[in-house]
Amino acid sequence: MSRTKVDLKDPAFAAFLAFLVPGLGHFYQRRMFKALLYSACILGTFFTGLRIGHGQVVYFHWKQADNRTYAYLCQVWAGLPALPALAQSHLLRSKEAFDANYVSNEFSGPFQGNLLDAKGNVIGEISGTVEIRPDRNETANNRPAWSGTIRGTLKTPAGTRNIEGEVRRGGDHERWVLDPAVAPWPVRRVFGRFDETSDGGGAPVRGRIEGGIPRSLWDSYEAPLQDPRPSDSGSDASDLDRAHRELGGRFELGVVYTMIAGLLNILAIYDAYEGPAYEDEEDDEKTDTPPPDAGPEKT
Repeated sequence: MSRTKVDLKDPAFAAFLAFLVPGLGHFYQRRMFKALLYSACILGTFFTGLRIGHGQVVYFHWKQADNRTYAYLCQVWAGLPALPALAQSHLLRSKEAFDANYVSNEFSGPFQGNLLDAKGNVIGEISGTVEIRPDRNETANNRPAWSGTIRGTLKTPAGTRNIEGEVRRGGDHERWVLDPAVAPWPVRRVFGRFDETSDGGGAPVRGRIEGGIPRSLWDSYEAPLQDPRPSDSGSDASDLDRAHRELGGRFELGVVYTMIAGLLNILAIYDAYEGPAYEDEEDDEKTDTPPPDAGPEKT
C-alpha cells in the first residue's frame, strides 16, 4: 500500500524545536495531528506531575554525590518547561539566595500570618505589608541579622484594629527564621519577635509572628530543595524531608509523571528527525519481495 511521503524539511532543526517545546518540531513540518498529540500528551503529563508534586519535584542538584537528582536526566527532555531548573541550580543565583535569614537588600511585600503569645496561643491574625531589611548592628549565629516593620490590621475575637510594629529575628530561638529568598514553596515564611510601636489605645502587643510573604514565580519555579538543611535555618530537617512530610506519596508520583513526560518527548524528537517508521518498513518489504513470475519459458 503506497503512502504519502512526509516532507521533514530540515530534520535537525525540527528535532531541536521538538526538544524545546513538545510538538513544535512537528508543527514546523506541518504535521498538525502529531503536533497537537505530542504537545497535549507530553506537556499535559509534565504539568500534571508538577501540580501533583506542588512544584517541588523538578529541580537539579549535582555537586553532592549523595544528593544528585538523577530523575532530572529524564525530566530535562521535556524541554523549556524543565530548563529553568538548570538556571535555579546556582548557575544564575548567588549562594546567599539559598541561605535562611540572609537579607542583602531591603524588600517589601504583602504579609499574612498569626500573632502568638509567649505560650504559643494565637492572639489574632495579621494582614498587611512587611518591610524586611538587613540589620548589621546585630548578628545571629555569626550571620547578618534582619529586622522589619509590619503595618496592617490585627483581627482578634475582640475585634479588628490597625497595628504597626517591629519584627526581628534576634537571639537563638529556633522559630525566629526568615526563609531563603529562593525555594520551591510559594510563600517565604517569616518567624520572628514582634513589638508593637503604634498607639493602639492600650498596652502594646508583643509576641511572636508566624506568617509569610508570597514568592515570585522566578524565586520558586523549579527552585532546588536544599539537602542538608543549612545549619542556621532553625530546623534539623532538610527541605527534602519537609517536601516528603507535606506531600507523602504524591512527591514520588509527581517525579514519575515528569520523568515519563521527558522520556516520551525523546520519542517525539526521534520522530521529528527520522520521520514515520513505516517508511523503513516499506523499504524492507520492497527488498524482501521476490520479482513477479515472468511466465513459462518458451521452448
